[in-house]
Amino acid sequence: MKRKSNFILVLAFAITLSVRADDSTEDTPVVHDAIYDDLSWSGSRAWRSPDYSGQENAVGYNKNTFDIPTGLERQVNFWMDIYTKYTTSQGVLHDAEQIDFIYSEVDFTEVEKLVGLPLKAKEKLKKKIVEDEKKKILQRLKVVMAAPSIKDVDKQDRELFKMREYLSPQRLRFQLGQKDRMQKAIFISGRYLEDFEKIFRDQSLPIELTRLVFVESSFNVLARSKVGASGLWQIMPSTARPYRLINASVDRRNHPIDATKLASKFMRMNYNQLESWPLAITGYNHGPTGVLKMTHKYRTRDLTDLVQNVKSRRSFGFASRNFYASFLAALNVEKNANKYFPGIAWSQKLPTDPLRLPVSISYKELLGWFSNNDIQLQIFNPHFTKAVTAGKRAIPSGVWIQLPQDKYPKVLAQLARKKREEIRLRRTASIKN
Repeated sequence: MKRKSNFILVLAFAITLSVRADDSTEDTPVVHDAIYDDLSWSGSRAWRSPDYSGQENAVGYNKNTFDIPTGLERQVNFWMDIYTKYTTSQGVLHDAEQIDFIYSEVDFTEVEKLVGLPLKAKEKLKKKIVEDEKKKILQRLKVVMAAPSIKDVDKQDRELFKMREYLSPQRLRFQLGQKDRMQKAIFISGRYLEDFEKIFRDQSLPIELTRLVFVESSFNVLARSKVGASGLWQIMPSTARPYRLINASVDRRNHPIDATKLASKFMRMNYNQLESWPLAITGYNHGPTGVLKMTHKYRTRDLTDLVQNVKSRRSFGFASRNFYASFLAALNVEKNANKYFPGIAWSQKLPTDPLRLPVSISYKELLGWFSNNDIQLQIFNPHFTKAVTAGKRAIPSGVWIQLPQDKYPKVLAQLARKKREEIRLRRTASIKN
């Protein structure tokens, strides 16, 4: 009987090697996009522990709303380790279902030390390290799956032997760490969180929801995904289009305040449809209609049941299945930031003044008001489209921009002169006609 069981395990292993891995186990990149936090733009201030009191009127809320549900502890702990234990120079190879089963840890520190090596070359080298480590793990799994008993495997793989019926080589997945990225995100969040909390309070929504931004973009205002999601809240073009947030010059999905107002609407609609914050938050990633269909199909409104049920969990991709757990992890890490990141600070709000353009200007003109610092301009004004930043389109009159406070009076005078000149030219042309 034991031989037959071993044969089945080995056969299953061979079959899974020949099948293309499910998209739900897709590796994370070996590098993250940069988050710019130049202190000269804002300065720092003391970090503030979140205050979630005074939310008696928030929709669907009580003091236990965002407690970790029974059955999701392992997932939440995994993501807390990703946010607080492993840096972006480290990562883990793990099982995508038994998420906290770590096959091995990967360290890119030596690659990072290679001076003069282009970033693309470093990325390629990191990918090779991951692939080489995967091959070693697959070989270990092959031996373990074929072993008649625990005595026939190396000591280091005896834990693997005990778990072999619950693991699959098809689910081998790489996850890059985020410890330093989370610390930077908490710093950057000081620019925005107070305004975001006010928006959610005004909408009678739990202000804990503002912490979704840690999961979506790590508070990187320049975040752009390969599938088209954009901005702090990673809103898709198709989602924003009915609200007229996008035109040829301005993409307001990338404007922190406009995007947050829209995200609050989505969260309210999700909750109205799903009547549960764990489901509504999962719906932000997976789509509320898809989540609703699953609750009907599997006759449960318990998210833990849906993500752990053998049948229903297949309807989720890896990201959707782990979205709520990663949110709860981020919520807990930020709440205890001084424990995980001693000396943590907040950024001051960006020292800007809003100005509505009285005339059209070129991107080059705007760049001059930022001392030709393109990154600083885009951090202050992330809502311009590529057509504008590439100089292919002018910035129309009537568009709101954010200017450094010290440049505001001078720019205001320049624009007034430009407006007067524009009026004079129009009058001259009218007289000639």
